[in-house]
Amino acid sequence: MRSRSVLSAAVLCLLLVTLACNENTLRTFDDPIPPPLEVDDDDTIEEPQDDDDAGVEEPPLWRNDCPPEAIATAEFYGPNGESEIAVLDSAPTEASATLVVPFSGIYALYDTAVAESGASQINETGYIRIRNAANPSGVPSTSNCEDEYIVQDNDNSGFAPAPLIYLGTFPLLEGENALTLYHFCPLFEQGVCSEFHIGEPGDSSGCSGNGPNSIHLAGEAICLVPL
Repeated sequence: MRSRSVLSAAVLCLLLVTLACNENTLRTFDDPIPPPLEVDDDDTIEEPQDDDDAGVEEPPLWRNDCPPEAIATAEFYGPNGESEIAVLDSAPTEASATLVVPFSGIYALYDTAVAESGASQINETGYIRIRNAANPSGVPSTSNCEDEYIVQDNDNSGFAPAPLIYLGTFPLLEGENALTLYHFCPLFEQGVCSEFHIGEPGDSSGCSGNGPNSIHLAGEAICLVPL
């Protein structure tokens, strides 16, 4: 059988002499046919995945501590040098600060829970934007409410699952980045992402109620995990 295969290849080479068939061509025709691709039970062909197409794994929502590869000493200060900023469900509904990063990159931002009042304030919910030249709008790379990543009140049962909570993924530049903390209630009152509201809107601890629903961001607890 092998001699017949070689002969057939040689004849074909003569017919295709203008294609410069040579010993390599003969060897190609003489090589065995590769086995077919394996097919799963569901009759779909398994193809290798390109790492670039696999996507980046979603950061965990909670962490017990800041990992070794993270930046846990980023400089943070409010307009008057504050180490912590806070907002309410009514004025002020936003507060600004400066976040100084030693290295540019994409970071998952963690901090202690923005909620801290337990069941007395059940809508301590908010979101963050971080503006710089690479991201003038400041919107996060991950979102769950249009362009924003909403962090819903998580201490209404009296405790948080872990010390650090995920607040969004952001492109940050070396040096100063302008961080703004926003309360969720103004979005709710515009009819945006109402699924994040807890309880009746007019209740004392609901949006448009009497409760302050304060949320906080502690600069000393910021943990930036590079992605």
